Amino acid sequence: MTDLFAFPQFLWFFLYGGILALAALRWLPRKRNRLLARLIASHTLRSLLASGRGLDLRGSKAWLLTAALFFSVLALAGPQWGARLEKTPLLGNNLIIVMDVSDSMLAQDIKPSRFERAKFEIISAYAKSSAQALSRLGLVTFAGRAYLQCPLTLDAGALRLAFETVAPGSLPHPGTNIAAGLKTAQNLLSKVAGARDVLLVTDGENHEGDARSMTGPLLKNRIRVSTLWVGSPEGEPIPLKDENGNFLGYKKNREDKTVLTRAKADSVEELTAKTGGRFIRLDNSADPQAELGSIVKNPDSKKDKGIRTRLQNRFQIP
Repeated sequence: MTDLFAFPQFLWFFLYGGILALAALRWLPRKRNRLLARLIASHTLRSLLASGRGLDLRGSKAWLLTAALFFSVLALAGPQWGARLEKTPLLGNNLIIVMDVSDSMLAQDIKPSRFERAKFEIISAYAKSSAQALSRLGLVTFAGRAYLQCPLTLDAGALRLAFETVAPGSLPHPGTNIAAGLKTAQNLLSKVAGARDVLLVTDGENHEGDARSMTGPLLKNRIRVSTLWVGSPEGEPIPLKDENGNFLGYKKNREDKTVLTRAKADSVEELTAKTGGRFIRLDNSADPQAELGSIVKNPDSKKDKGIRTRLQNRFQIP
């Protein structure tokens, strides 16, 4: 049925219309007789007046009205038959950016901070223009838990807007759970066709779970993970600021000692290697744009064309 009609759900109107028509056929004559009885009390006079000898076109009118409604519903259902071939651009990758927004991303060993520098590089690589891309892009952020911020879309401007609304400390569950971010991305990518890529943006510091535990599910779903590793392993304090951006000091632990965050690459580098992705180091002197661009290769819209079969719409006939 879905091959013959573009919108088969409208065919249900035939059932509803048939029920209403049967109800009307029973109700309208009775209603007409009751109105006549109110206007003309004499049964004999009423019979003489109501049984005109002229041509009775009420039946023809009912059939014409029924036919009009029938063909209107048929047109709404969108009949289609006959096929034609047409060229269409091929979609490139499906890329989900999995962004670490834990407190450690506030560290300033990478200027102006780990998070701000990583965000700048991502926007420059994938969302600098508000025009449509041939690759679908999405955004997942994680701290203690992961959240979908932007579903897969061809609108690069939507991805950029989503980036403007996230920052370290913006999620309700503190901590760092890289596996949760990868799991959310995997659930999304496993449902789409085409190449599947994840760009993990993190300093590698992980407090819950193990990112390497996601290797099996990612390989099973043919998902390649690349990593933009940001930070330094030497250790850096985490600055705290108020709502206006004023510096309040550095984050301390329960013993009132300054907490140092150290970027760790071992688990994410191993995961990247096993899934066939790229491991990209981001520091104060690095320019990762070329490597980030190589993750997503958009097809040439002039050369890379697919052929699809499109059914011809025939709603004009009814």
